[in-house]
Amino acid sequence: MTTMSFRKSTEWTSGLRSYFEYRDLGMVEATEGRVLANVIRAVGPCSGPSGYHTHDVEFQLNYVLRGWIRVELEDVGEVRFEAGDSWNQEPNIKHEVLEFSDDFEVLEICMPAEFQTRDAER
Repeated sequence: MTTMSFRKSTEWTSGLRSYFEYRDLGMVEATEGRVLANVIRAVGPCSGPSGYHTHDVEFQLNYVLRGWIRVELEDVGEVRFEAGDSWNQEPNIKHEVLEFSDDFEVLEICMPAEFQTRDAER
C-alpha cells in the first residue's frame, strides 16, 4: 500500500503530552500496526521536566526537524538535540524531556505502533 501524507492537509491531534501536537503519517494502517510514524510539534511552553518514564517499544527513532530539545537518558545523562540530530532510544530506556524550543518539531518512528508508557524511578 502506498501511503502519502501532505503537510498542507494535515490534522494535528492531542496526545500523550498536552504541550505537544501529533501528526499521524499513516504508517499504523499501512503496516497493520507494526510501525507508528508521526511528527510531534510544540504547541505550548515546556513547563518543566516531563517526569522519568519508559516506552515499551521494540524500536524508537527520533529525528529533530526544527528547533531543539534537551532530554535525560538513563546511563547517558543530559543531551541537547538540534535540527538535523537524531537518536535511537533503546527499548524501555528511562528518560525524560527537560526542555525544548517553542518551534520544536520531531519525526518519531516506533515499533510496534501501540505501546505502553510507564512512569519510572530514578
